[in-house]
Amino acid sequence: MNSFLKHYGKNNYISKRIQKSIHSFHVMDDVRLLELYNSVFIDLFKGAYHHSKFYNRLYASHGISKNDIKDITDLKKLPLIYRKDIKNEIDKIYHGNPFSKIKGFTSGTSGSPLTVYRSPLSINTESAYIRYFRAIHGFKPGDPLVSIRGTLNKNSLFRFCKISNVLYLSSPNINSYNIDLFHSLISRFKPKAIEAFPSYLFKLQLELSKKRLSAEFPLAFTSSEMLYDFQRDQIESYLKTKIFDWYGNVERTIGLVQYNYKEYKPLPLYSINEYSDDHVITTSLNNFRFPLIRYVVDDKIEVKGKNFIQNVISPEIVNINGRSGDTIELKDGSQVSCIDHAFKGINHLEMAQIHQNDVINPLLIKLVVEPEFSNNDEEALKRNLKNMIGQNMQIIFKYCNKEELIRNNQKYRLIVKKNS
Repeated sequence: MNSFLKHYGKNNYISKRIQKSIHSFHVMDDVRLLELYNSVFIDLFKGAYHHSKFYNRLYASHGISKNDIKDITDLKKLPLIYRKDIKNEIDKIYHGNPFSKIKGFTSGTSGSPLTVYRSPLSINTESAYIRYFRAIHGFKPGDPLVSIRGTLNKNSLFRFCKISNVLYLSSPNINSYNIDLFHSLISRFKPKAIEAFPSYLFKLQLELSKKRLSAEFPLAFTSSEMLYDFQRDQIESYLKTKIFDWYGNVERTIGLVQYNYKEYKPLPLYSINEYSDDHVITTSLNNFRFPLIRYVVDDKIEVKGKNFIQNVISPEIVNINGRSGDTIELKDGSQVSCIDHAFKGINHLEMAQIHQNDVINPLLIKLVVEPEFSNNDEEALKRNLKNMIGQNMQIIFKYCNKEELIRNNQKYRLIVKKNS
């Protein structure tokens, strides 16, 4: 029943209608597209101005009235907001039916957890964008799909969801001991595509190649991590596939995807993005009930040209530099990336940092916590970590101040290795 509800919660009549609209965005001219950007943004701003306690107070403190904002060129009159600004304000940001809001969790590379709210419409919109992106590359819902995205923990090897025709493989269990089983499952399943974090897909390819086991995925959809060229080259060559990457965030304030091979473009009407030298300023257009307007994302995205309107509609993206966290090494030779997922939903945690010297000694987890952080919170975090890395690796928690965490280029790092 749970799989049924999840599947049709994202694949339904509403999602299909939105997908048709997304197709129309892709084929319309820039003049009409800009008109839509202006219209949607003004509706978003007015909703936030009138109904969100957070924005009403924020804009009043900056002397901004609703008449000051007439189109997206006025966007820069609005103040920037950061993760730290909204962490404890989420209920004041949200406006709408309180019974229809759905929680989402993110931790980011700093390990600082954040809760966001989504509405059923925003979830369907996200699903429609994903469906359209995959459809233009030849994949449709119901085609056999292998998924390696951290859905299963160390205690489960695989799971098959019949209703969506998805074979889930356990990412922490990709190692020499299990690769024969995974190869057999993939061969029998005959997938049309695979969705995966780049590091997991790279690890799968490495383990298959070590034993000279062949596998073929006509399409590969990656997201959530930095995709390096050396990874792409090896994966595509050995797995006989083409990778199409999706850059986004859990807050869903930005979406850049590879429509054409290796070329990133923004999802039309998904967000408004302003590109700075060391960060990107994002405004989500797909979650009116939880608006994030001029929300700063730390990743660096290089674009050619400084024309604001052109960079909203069709920027020439040179490089995306972000999401490049290290992995945790396990004794059996497997790796665990996106370990930040272990911090999702943990209450009263400000920052965290994982220190690993080798695979023999315990992981040292430095925690910066709020006074309300309890033994239950620590136990929940330990369970999350153990589910990802297994029960055999020891964990030591150390409570500390922010100043004790190691910085890299003025940024906190979630994972610190001995030689890093």
